[in-house]
Amino acid sequence: MHWFGADPGGKNCFGIAHLCDNGEFHASCVSSADEAMHWLKSRNVSPSGLGVDCPLWWSSSGSGDRQADRWLRQIYKTSSVLTTNSLQGAVLIQGVMLAYRAQQSFGEINLTETHPKVLGRALKLDENWDNTANRFKLIGPKPLRDHQRDAILSAVAAREGFSGRWTHDLAMERTQAELDPARMWFGKVHYWWPE
Repeated sequence: MHWFGADPGGKNCFGIAHLCDNGEFHASCVSSADEAMHWLKSRNVSPSGLGVDCPLWWSSSGSGDRQADRWLRQIYKTSSVLTTNSLQGAVLIQGVMLAYRAQQSFGEINLTETHPKVLGRALKLDENWDNTANRFKLIGPKPLRDHQRDAILSAVAAREGFSGRWTHDLAMERTQAELDPARMWFGKVHYWWPE
């Protein structure tokens, strides 16, 4: 099985990763969803799932806050989980466009939202690559950039969630102000979490 991960960003800051079931990975940085799709297609495999580090459903509430975001901030006492209205456009637009393009290119694809930085904190990985690699049995060179590391962890979240090892889906709990992640125009969205 093959798992893809993405950490959307701007020019040369869009992390993209391919993770094989045996733990081998490849990662790079590109500049857009279109370049990310070109990179993913060049892997010549059909993805079992895609993890994207961006909000894949939104809320009409003040600041666009979602139940999943509030839960992460409360449980992990972190300010790194931002509301959708405070994020930069490249994260939101390019992340959703990648999910859409992946559905167009690969057919129905398993999608999960991710938050690699909070995941590292939750699992006490302390952004230490050796700890991360050992924990998830990853085989490959240490990522050169944080964007690549976050894309790899997004692929890990897809692998763990869609393989049934992580069963907590943060997309299941939401307020009435939120879009339904199961009915997004680009496909059903999960938010797999290890607890």
